[in-house]
Amino acid sequence: MERLPEDTARRLREFVQELEGLGARSIMNYVIYEFDVGGPSLEVLEEAEEMAKHEIEELRQVLKILAELKTLVT
Repeated sequence: MERLPEDTARRLREFVQELEGLGARSIMNYVIYEFDVGGPSLEVLEEAEEMAKHEIEELRQVLKILAELKTLVT
C-alpha cells in the first residue's frame, strides 16, 4: 500500500491543527484518514474537493442570511 512521504503527512497534520473552521478541518481529517487507511488516491482528493465546494456554497448562503438579519437588527 502506497503512503505519503512522512514529512508531507506531518505537515498535513500540522496544517489541520491550525484550521479553525469545522468544515475545513473535517474535510482535511477525512483526507488524512482515507490516505492512512487506503493510501493516497485521486478519488479521495476529488471527493474532498467536492465537499469543500459544497461547504463554500453553504457558507455563502450563511453570509446572505446574516446580511438580511443585519437589516432587521439595525
